Amino acid sequence: MRYRVLGCSGGEAPGYRLSTFLIEDRLLIDTGSVVSILEVAQQAKIDHILLTHSHLDHTGGLPLLADNIFGMRAKPVQVHGIAPTLDGVRRNLLNDVLWPDFTRIPSSAFPTLLYREVPEDGPCELGGFMVTAIRVNHTVECVAFFIQGRRGALLHIGDTGPTDAIWRHAQSVPRLLAVCIETTFPNRLQEVADASGHLTPQAVEKELQKLDRDVPVYVYHLKPSYRQEILAELKRLRRPPVRILENDKLYRF
Repeated sequence: MRYRVLGCSGGEAPGYRLSTFLIEDRLLIDTGSVVSILEVAQQAKIDHILLTHSHLDHTGGLPLLADNIFGMRAKPVQVHGIAPTLDGVRRNLLNDVLWPDFTRIPSSAFPTLLYREVPEDGPCELGGFMVTAIRVNHTVECVAFFIQGRRGALLHIGDTGPTDAIWRHAQSVPRLLAVCIETTFPNRLQEVADASGHLTPQAVEKELQKLDRDVPVYVYHLKPSYRQEILAELKRLRRPPVRILENDKLYRF
């Protein structure tokens, strides 16, 4: 499974890009930085988009992507998410006020984008992968995705505070290849992290203790202004070292 990091920061600033991950060139997880990194021809090759939740740093590239690829594809790009996420995008983003509704452009019969609800806690086939969405704890409805390929499954976790459901489900996954998990704030801002549904290094350590096996763990979503402080705290974790996702890097799982 080829997993390309287009952006992996918890904020946007020069050198820091919002969350966007491309699997096998055709499956996109979140859309924060997609239009600023991929050429338009590459954007038009994306067949499926998985949205972890509706917050702007994870969905903000979707309207511009639709605008860029309009008229370039024979079939619509399928935008997948749980019902509350798709409803949030429909009502608050592609709503014909903030941006045109590309699920009706050029027409409802031949749209640029097509919403597809993914079930919770049950697998669905999507672009050659089996995808399972598991609810996590954030300030809006948000999920983690287990993405099952030929060799095993990748666990990509959206924004979350402490959670148990994903670790329970992980016990049923025969071959877990890697875990990608957020760490947004340093330990001294634990109360802010708790209130906003995010993790700190010390909270990540507690979460990983719930994982019943030794698998590679990758961290992303660090706030740019706290990055060095978070990195230093991650290095001091007692569990085996975690890796930090990097922009423009291609990982193979």
